Amino acid sequence: MSLRMVLVCGLLAGWSPSALAQEARPAEKSVLLFIPEDTALPAMATLVASLRSSLWEAQGGPVTLDVESLDLGWARGPAYAQALRTWYLAKYRERRPDALIAFRSDVIEVALQLRRELWPDVPMVVLSEDAQLWEKQPRPARVAGIWLRYDMRATAELALQLLPGTRRLALVNGSSSWERAQQEYLVRELQPLLAQRGLSLIDLSNLPLAELLERARTLPDDTAVLTFTYLTDPSGRPFVGREIARMLLSASNRPCFALHDTLLGLGFVGGALVSYAAVGQHLGMLTARVLRGAQEEFLAPLKPAPVDTLTIDARALRRWDIPRARVPPGVLLAFDAPTLWERYRWWGLGALTISGLQALVAGGLVVERRRRMRAQAESLERQRLEKLAELEARRALDQLAHVSRVAALGELTASLAHELNQPLAAILSNAQAARRLLNATPAALGEVREALGDIISDDQRAGEVIHRMRALLKRGEPRQELHSLNDLVGEVARLLANDIHLRGATLQLALAPSLPAVQGDGIQLQQVVLNLLVNAMDAMADVPTGQRHLRVRTAEPRPGQVELSVQDSGGGIEPSRLALIFEPFYSTKENGLGMGLSISRSIVEAHGGRLEAESPPGQGALLRCVFPTVHTESAHDASPRHHLPRGRR
Repeated sequence: MSLRMVLVCGLLAGWSPSALAQEARPAEKSVLLFIPEDTALPAMATLVASLRSSLWEAQGGPVTLDVESLDLGWARGPAYAQALRTWYLAKYRERRPDALIAFRSDVIEVALQLRRELWPDVPMVVLSEDAQLWEKQPRPARVAGIWLRYDMRATAELALQLLPGTRRLALVNGSSSWERAQQEYLVRELQPLLAQRGLSLIDLSNLPLAELLERARTLPDDTAVLTFTYLTDPSGRPFVGREIARMLLSASNRPCFALHDTLLGLGFVGGALVSYAAVGQHLGMLTARVLRGAQEEFLAPLKPAPVDTLTIDARALRRWDIPRARVPPGVLLAFDAPTLWERYRWWGLGALTISGLQALVAGGLVVERRRRMRAQAESLERQRLEKLAELEARRALDQLAHVSRVAALGELTASLAHELNQPLAAILSNAQAARRLLNATPAALGEVREALGDIISDDQRAGEVIHRMRALLKRGEPRQELHSLNDLVGEVARLLANDIHLRGATLQLALAPSLPAVQGDGIQLQQVVLNLLVNAMDAMADVPTGQRHLRVRTAEPRPGQVELSVQDSGGGIEPSRLALIFEPFYSTKENGLGMGLSISRSIVEAHGGRLEAESPPGQGALLRCVFPTVHTESAHDASPRHHLPRGRR
């Protein structure tokens, strides 16, 4: 094998894939972290998680992170410190970490002591909130770190910008040794601001919990509350800071500001909040550099790590009615999610608008319905009153018509008496004749029977006269019945036949052989005929006897109508008076009441007809009544019964 081949094989064996991977992967490291409080607390949990994540990312693989919680905020005293030292010396005497991390000044002192006794050459990374810690001499070797600053002054300035009326700052803090040390530092930071703005400080630190909450309830109105922590009270009783924060927020009557981002969202307005995730990330990056051998010793004063941010809870602004315009530029506004009203404002406004329009429409419909119902009620009431008035008028008309009939029959008294006297005289004569015939020997029984027959006939004739008079004098409610106009005319003609004869007049009936029936009250219709005939006879009073002709005619002028016309041979009616003769109380007769034609026209119109008057030249007056008919086969007057009494045709 040549020397060249040997070199190639040697190079390939030395640069195999497994060897390349093993060379690229860093060796697993272990880091021991000392923290002051329990990892269950939100701040510690966030810091540890961020530190572990940052270490893994910086190292490119898993890093063993052992966490030791010293609980220095809740336990103190030389005995506890000695117990910690004894325990950790026993626990880590055989376990050498690749690096140490310590957070908070009191923990750093303990960790440095353990380091001097166990691993003096192990690099150490510290996170100190005390900038003066590393001014002490001599500085320890291979110790790097960052300065965590709790910026209470920036928090106070933020409170003053949001609450410009603030004249007092209340500072809340616990009673542990570390908290008392921080209290001095915080007050020292605030002193320039208090002096510059003329503010007073209300010290709420180192108070029992009950007193702290009671004083928080009664703070002056011009106070802003600045909180740090509350790990223990003056008696050394430990507390969970987050729970105390909730109680303080519930009790305080003034807005509260904080320094820890893990408290954001509980109700604090905001502050220069320390991000423990950022703290953990910075620690992880610095520790990774130390693990890789970087020299990070402190040769100069530390600079604060950029782990705090001015942050405001937008919900707390709304709770305390703080205008958003007071929020300084650059301040992070958390929980600024729009409220339901802001998110759905336009939908809400649209819904409210639609609901408003619907309400307006509904209101308008209700008003319109009420107006319509009121109008309907008024209309019904008006109709009721009109109907009552109509009924009253009809009743008055009926009464007046009855009076008119009585008056007309009164005028016919002489004629009616004569009409009755005739059958009565005939009855007497026939009765006397029958008695003589019965007394004769032999009795003429055949002639007696004939005389008795005449008596019966004359009695019926007198009864008919009385019946017709009673019918006209009858007073009652109008009845709607079918009537033959020819029969009505015949009844009245028979009643007036004797009076017509006594007045020296002649009556000519020209009745249509077959007329449709009319519907109405027979008494009222007979009164119309009676009034027309009586008026016609009165109109012929000045005409010489022999020239008094009364002509009554019925006809069917067109389908659906029947007509009654009464024409006399009197002097007629002047054309200028045609429109007046139907007016109430207008009469051309000296002793006339002037109601006959007015009542007749009212009756005719009440039956759906019309009454008109004419004055044909040289032919007297013509009164014409037109009635609507009833279209039924049975309503036709197939066999008119009009006839005049014997000897009066």
